Amino acid sequence: MLYLVTILICLTALTQCQIPDINAVAADAFKQVDTDADGYIVRGELNHYFATYDLNHDGRVSRQEYTNHILDNYGHDPQLRHLLHSLYDGLDVNNDHHLDNVDYNRAFTVADHNGDNLVTPAEFTRWFSDGVQAAAAGLK
Repeated sequence: MLYLVTILICLTALTQCQIPDINAVAADAFKQVDTDADGYIVRGELNHYFATYDLNHDGRVSRQEYTNHILDNYGHDPQLRHLLHSLYDGLDVNNDHHLDNVDYNRAFTVADHNGDNLVTPAEFTRWFSDGVQAAAAGLK
């Protein structure tokens, strides 16, 4: 589920909806989310990342805010948009059409495979790979 974060960071590689070297993309994405560069992602870093999409600062990312961000930053490729909306839907665990702390916490919990409240690069890569492949399969 947390795959949304990494896909959004690395959209350039997905403009043709082909999966690049997942490990390389995950490593780059990890660095973007790991804002203090300590080698771990904590919940606060994930929440901070999602806050950049929350244009009206209500603590939630609506589908419209998300779509606007995608269109403004990555263009209008229909396949890419479909992939990214699939990722959004995957993150929206309570199906309320908004991403908020419930969704972020669930994504973090899934990514934190060993349950130590730190997402390592290996955990992130595993989670990222699973998420990208699941979203890409939805396009077929």
